[in-house]
Amino acid sequence: MRWETDAPKYITKGVNAFVRSAKATYPDLSELTTVRYFPDSLPYKNCYSLTVTPNNTYLIRATFFYGSYDNATKLPSFQMAIDGTIVANVTFRKTRAFVYHEFAVLSGQNASVIFLCLSRDSSNSVPFISAISLSSPLPANFYAPNDAIFLYERKYFHTKYRLNFGGDRLVRYPDDSFDRYWFPEGVNSTFVNTSTTPLQLLRNVSTIIDKGRWGYPPPAVLETALTTTNRMGISFPDTISRGYLALYFAELVPTANNYSRQFEIRIPQASARAVVNPYNLAGGLDTTLAGLFDDLLEVNYVDMIIDPNSNFSVSLGPLVNALEFCELMQNEVALLTNDQDALTIEEIKSAYMDQLAEWTGDPCVPYPHPWVTCSSVDVTVTNPSILAV
Repeated sequence: MRWETDAPKYITKGVNAFVRSAKATYPDLSELTTVRYFPDSLPYKNCYSLTVTPNNTYLIRATFFYGSYDNATKLPSFQMAIDGTIVANVTFRKTRAFVYHEFAVLSGQNASVIFLCLSRDSSNSVPFISAISLSSPLPANFYAPNDAIFLYERKYFHTKYRLNFGGDRLVRYPDDSFDRYWFPEGVNSTFVNTSTTPLQLLRNVSTIIDKGRWGYPPPAVLETALTTTNRMGISFPDTISRGYLALYFAELVPTANNYSRQFEIRIPQASARAVVNPYNLAGGLDTTLAGLFDDLLEVNYVDMIIDPNSNFSVSLGPLVNALEFCELMQNEVALLTNDQDALTIEEIKSAYMDQLAEWTGDPCVPYPHPWVTCSSVDVTVTNPSILAV
């Protein structure tokens, strides 16, 4: 993948630094070798301007690798916002571990840009960033049947897990045209619980993808799987409040047929269940059409139980190829400054370019520019208004 430099096209503030430990730690992630950091206490937010088209859904991923680029003695923490909404607290458990935050974002009706902003938190650490990835517009049914959540609940999806069961490498672009990270989970996966060691399956399947479905998992993650002869459990190690779950299946055993494998998936916490026959749902062997299981879960944790279907005599046990879980943000997306007021502020910035060029992003949210007074006129007005400059 060829990366594009960030300044001055997307941002004009900040300082570049080289991260010496990145190449040795993550040799396949070249984007981690440099960072842009923002040492000045002003402006309050440092925003990248990402060009988009209105009414489209995008995947936006921000990646951070600290690697002690500044030789500080304390691990940093800071805030990340998309447009006017604080979407993540960026924290680090280790010096040499990379962190990423990925969101599915619906652009506004008149939007030409989406702002990705970094701000200091109470620790007063210096914000920094290694890379930003903006996908091409996602197909209309990418997250179907739950696209309406973007419109009616005005919330973002935050990618929590994207797993490649049976894989031995990170799958991303060019295998995945949207450059999603699919992390490998082998026979020692911490997410999979079985009474015996699961088996790893591998088969080169065709590249035919049924565009009528949703999720669009790349063939590279459907070519591998984990299977077992009896019960398989899949559990997430941390608390999840509400989310969007997809399990992907593709039959990889050459001798399998319509009667070889059938299993039942249960999520007791959500009273959800489904019966899956991968061969039948995938349309036979050697195709990449996956059987899908999705639900919006309102539970504090997820423990999936996958059992062979006791109502049928089957020769093969449960199988899973890939998994995605996207957590639904609990807070609504912040309303941006109305277009006319925002345009006025941009005109003022243009007139005083030398003094005001560094003030980027929405003028009012999540933090207002100090030279702008922002207020809601009353509770019936949907956008904050600029009252004085």
